[in-house]
Amino acid sequence: MRTRTICGISQGDLPLRLTWLKDNENLMPSSGVNISYLDQYTSILSITSLMQAHTGNYTCVASNQADEVKYTATLLVKVPPKWKIEPMDISVERNKHVMLHCQADGVPPPTIVWKKALGSKSSEYEEVQEKLYTKIFSNGSLLLQHVKEDREGFYMCQANNGIGNGLGKVIQLKVNSPPYFLAPSKIVNVKKGDTAVLHCEVNGDKPINVIWLLRGKYELNPSSNYRVAIKQDTTPEGILAEIQISNVESNDNGQYFCQASNLYGRDQQLVQLLVQEPPQSPASLEATIVSSRSVSLRWQPRDNDATEITKYIVEYCCDNDQQWKYLEISDPPQYNAIIENLKPATKYSFRVIAEGPTGRSMPSSELKVKTEPQRPNAPPINLSARPLSSTEIAVNWSPPLHEFRNGEIQGYNIGYKIASLQSVSYNFTSVSGDGEDGTGEIVLTGLQKYTRYSIVAQAFNQIGVGPLSEPVSTQTMEDVPSMSPDDIRCAPLTSTSLQVSWQPPPESHKNGILQGYKINYEPIDEFSLMDIEEPDAKKTTALTTVLTSLRKFTNYSVQVLAYTRMGDGVLSQPKYCHTEEDVPEAPNDIKIVVSSSTSLYVSWLPPIFTNGIIIKYNLYTRQVNGRDELHNEKKTINAQQTYYEATNLMPHVEYQFWVSASTRVGEGKSSKVVSLSTSNRVPAKIISFGISIVKPWKSTVQFPCMAAGQPRREWFKNDISMNAFFNGQILENGELSLYNIQSSDSGNYTCQVDNGLGIDKIIYHLIVQLPPGQPMLYVTSATSTSILMHWKNTGNGNAKITSYTLNYKKFNGNLEEISLSKHANSYELKNLVCGSTYNIYLTAHNKIGSSPPSTTLHVRTQGQAPGIPLPLQLITPNSTSIVLHLQSWPHNGCNIQYFIVQYRPLSDDRDRDRWTLVSNALKPHRRFIISNLKPSTVYQLKVEAHNSAGSTSADFSFATLTINGDAPSIELDNRNSKNRLFYYDVRFITSVIIITTILICSIALMIICLKCRQRRIQKKKTSIESSKTSEIKRDRFYGTIHKTPMQINDKIPESSEDISPYATFQLAESNTMMQGHHPSGANTLLHSFMYHERAMTEGCASPNPTAMMRKLQSPYYNINPQGKQRFSKKNHESEESDSDDLDQLTSSRTESSNQMEAKAKHESIPSNVIYHGQSSTSSDLSPPMSDQHQKSLSRCVKSRYHQHFHNLNLNTTPRHKNDANSTLTTSRTINLQEDAIANDRILSSQFRPIHNTSSRISKANLN
Repeated sequence: MRTRTICGISQGDLPLRLTWLKDNENLMPSSGVNISYLDQYTSILSITSLMQAHTGNYTCVASNQADEVKYTATLLVKVPPKWKIEPMDISVERNKHVMLHCQADGVPPPTIVWKKALGSKSSEYEEVQEKLYTKIFSNGSLLLQHVKEDREGFYMCQANNGIGNGLGKVIQLKVNSPPYFLAPSKIVNVKKGDTAVLHCEVNGDKPINVIWLLRGKYELNPSSNYRVAIKQDTTPEGILAEIQISNVESNDNGQYFCQASNLYGRDQQLVQLLVQEPPQSPASLEATIVSSRSVSLRWQPRDNDATEITKYIVEYCCDNDQQWKYLEISDPPQYNAIIENLKPATKYSFRVIAEGPTGRSMPSSELKVKTEPQRPNAPPINLSARPLSSTEIAVNWSPPLHEFRNGEIQGYNIGYKIASLQSVSYNFTSVSGDGEDGTGEIVLTGLQKYTRYSIVAQAFNQIGVGPLSEPVSTQTMEDVPSMSPDDIRCAPLTSTSLQVSWQPPPESHKNGILQGYKINYEPIDEFSLMDIEEPDAKKTTALTTVLTSLRKFTNYSVQVLAYTRMGDGVLSQPKYCHTEEDVPEAPNDIKIVVSSSTSLYVSWLPPIFTNGIIIKYNLYTRQVNGRDELHNEKKTINAQQTYYEATNLMPHVEYQFWVSASTRVGEGKSSKVVSLSTSNRVPAKIISFGISIVKPWKSTVQFPCMAAGQPRREWFKNDISMNAFFNGQILENGELSLYNIQSSDSGNYTCQVDNGLGIDKIIYHLIVQLPPGQPMLYVTSATSTSILMHWKNTGNGNAKITSYTLNYKKFNGNLEEISLSKHANSYELKNLVCGSTYNIYLTAHNKIGSSPPSTTLHVRTQGQAPGIPLPLQLITPNSTSIVLHLQSWPHNGCNIQYFIVQYRPLSDDRDRDRWTLVSNALKPHRRFIISNLKPSTVYQLKVEAHNSAGSTSADFSFATLTINGDAPSIELDNRNSKNRLFYYDVRFITSVIIITTILICSIALMIICLKCRQRRIQKKKTSIESSKTSEIKRDRFYGTIHKTPMQINDKIPESSEDISPYATFQLAESNTMMQGHHPSGANTLLHSFMYHERAMTEGCASPNPTAMMRKLQSPYYNINPQGKQRFSKKNHESEESDSDDLDQLTSSRTESSNQMEAKAKHESIPSNVIYHGQSSTSSDLSPPMSDQHQKSLSRCVKSRYHQHFHNLNLNTTPRHKNDANSTLTTSRTINLQEDAIANDRILSSQFRPIHNTSSRISKANLN
């Protein structure tokens, strides 16, 4: 900042002299003041940078020769505060004084203010005011006297004079506290024999060292006194020290000092320990009166304590509550008390404590008393109900709270009624059991469908029943309606539509919310031969509907059902309705024949769809001459007549005829127009039509054969003349009549006429209707209460099935019959008895009669008689009762109906033969309690479980616990061990297991020894046989396998070079197998075999093939080529004997092949025999053996390199699933003999069929 001032002279004579003074002294050049002149009368004093040193009085002095004048002005430069004595952090001992210095300079002089932080951190401050022990001096220093811990913290000194931001600094005052105690001493009283706990709480700075001194001299520590335990805990203010003296005695009285020290000082506290001896506990505590809510007690004091006792304290608690309640008896103390407000049927423990000036005595011996029971005063809790089905509701509950049971709960009464019937009382059913562990449950059955029920529950014990619970309600599930719609009406609207109306089922039979109605309708066509699989159906939500697109003038069967979301309800009885008449269709056929020179015979067939009752036929005739119509005529023919002879016609004139039918509605369509000219020549022609005729068996059928031209007639059945005897006759008019027709009469009947001028014939097709064939009934599935069946028709007898009848009966039960719809092909029998056998058969019906019954099925529902549980799962013993966990009893699929329970003691010989019957109809519950037993007693329990499949009885032995709930003694267990059942004796079971194990091991050892002996005998026998062929030696080779004998041109390979690495051969099928399984004859399969030669390794072993070689019978074999190695003659001579045992595997290729081919002539083995083959472990061929290897071979070849024989899979249909009838499995191995020179050794090799293989082995490797 800068400033300046001007000094001007208003008057005076020149010359003038102007000068400046500061504080009456001349200005120094270094003062930073500049002086300049505007003119002779004006001077300017300027300061470019003001500082505190520039403050002062500035004087302008003007002088001339005449006089000197002065003018003084004061310049004050304001300066912000700066520290003169800056505050610093400081520490002070507790209860000492401390001075906090804070001084600052500034212009004007700054004001000093002290502030203290409110918390442990310097965030918020409040100003320090002068008060007791707090002084603030004028120079800014702060004096704190008698400093305590509350003075510790952060302090801020602020200096401010209004110039700038002022100064401020935060310092920390730390109070160093030596140890100190809040109280100088205290007294601790403790009873003799108790543990004395002495506390002292030391405040001060940590670390604090605390020691305990007895009488100010002797230090106490656990190392010097085993009864002493010392513990220290750190607190925010210091240390909490504790010393425990266990089992205090009288000589432990005295002064104990808690001495604490730290870096800043030392202090101690006196703890006075006073050991007191309380009075003795009362004696002879007994209960005089016991009721359900109160107990009267009486006791006696000790002789020497009677005068010192001021009061008695009676403590009591129930067994399941560890919190003791008490009652004080005083003024004056009495020796009896009445404890009230107890719980019924509850075990209580009572004890009495005497109290005197020296404290309380030990409690007396506990007295256990059980209050008398009462009726439950609370209902079961958590009552809930949920629907299981449309007729079942599962009810669950929990027992009342224990304090409200007032005794052992023996069971529950479950009441239920329809919720809407308020005035109706509940129907109750009883359930035994205490309801613990989730056992409170029952399933209410036989309820009304889709009905809301109100359900209550109450518990009962041996005294009576408790109150009813609040009702809960639930609704049974929806079901299908149990009745069909009512008042079904049907009326025709047109010839192709019907109107159907109905009323809903009764409300009590809807069983849910109706989703709509389904109308099933189908035509009743008695002449149809085919069964209608399903009738037409239509759904609607209305109470009326119109069925359209129906057949004209047809009788319909209409059935209506209601359905809910659960499914279709019951179908109504059929209602039959007939559509209206309509005009008929055209006649099916028409023909015309010449009957004389002036007459023509016209015949026709009625319309296929008459659409009503034919009342007449309209025959139209017209005479034609070229294109001219000369004469038209219409004749009305009786409805029963289907022919007409037009007479008095003109000769050799063409006539045209056509015909139509009429109902009461009108005339229908016309037939085609036929024309014919009269002629003198009358050839034989049949007027009748050949049609299909359907007749029931045992009836009579006529085949008309009206003809013109007076011909000869001849009848044929299926192109066989009927001149021989048959069941009927031929009338004079040529009509064929058959009587009492049977199924064998069905077929084609031909009438042939001939008069020399012409031949004609018609064919009738006769279908005889029979009762249905025997249905094929089979069971699809069965459960414990149901059997699901399906069936197939073997034939409807050329008449539609009208219904089925299912008959079934339980073994030794009554025969039941169920009528089923004609459209049904399955049915499920429900509500059957679990684990029972039923005889079931089915009968089909048509309009002719009933079929033979199907094969009777003997079907058993699932489930068996109850099993037997483990004793530990069934029985839980207590002192005077046992709990039976009946839910652990295996029901084996059939629910257990009831139990018969009885028991007898085994410890008492007098009562051993006396059984106590608990119940002979005990319903199955999860828990059942048998009470009134004796403690520490062995019992035998007999339980019989019954279900619908049978019953099971089992005996169990158990021992009750002691009166204190402990396990019975070993002596009791040993004393009664002779009464236990043998199969519960662990020693018996162990002995049986050991003997059985030894027996099995002995048998196995004998079998192994026998097999080893047989193997040695066979080996010796094989060795003798092989010696005959030891001189025959040939190269190793592959053999070609033939199922049939070799042909003349077949070549036997002589060496391995003659054989491809993939030996391919063809198996020809026998004619029998080819015809039976391969009609096409393409039954040839090419098999490829890849040769594997196993590397020879020292120490390897191979099984002896002797036993397998006895089975070599089949011509299907694989040849195991023997490796040919080069050995020296020396080795050949020395090792020739080593190959004797292996000669069984070597012989001439020609000899062995011929022998096996000869066998093939006498054996016929199908080519689809399965042989199981095993490939070698390596596909690489072994390299030539070294000399050392060759020498070692002679020692191990007998036992290590025998030939392995493997079965081959020669299935003729590889990669396809084998049919059961075309697969024959066998396992045969072939004894192969091969020539070998003396130096040759057997190398393990194997064949395995490889189909479509892509691998290749070079010929060089094979060599």
